[in-house]
Amino acid sequence: MMKAILILATACAILSGCSTSASRMAACESQGVSRDACYIADQNRQSAINAAAEKQALENANALYSNKTDQTHHHHKNANGEGY
Repeated sequence: MMKAILILATACAILSGCSTSASRMAACESQGVSRDACYIADQNRQSAINAAAEKQALENANALYSNKTDQTHHHHKNANGEGY
């Protein structure tokens, strides 16, 4: 059981990229880049990630609902056998 938890935690760490905004800022600044430039770069990185996620979500929703909207319109019959 403990081994499974360790494997799951390792997978999550790998998938998350193992870096925080603070650690990315520190790494950027340690290369001699100004704090302002590092902040802007980190904001741009986050914006790009969000834009890609939003684009994928919209594509997924479009694929899911486009099949439903392609169906022809149909009428139900009422008690008299007439469509409405």
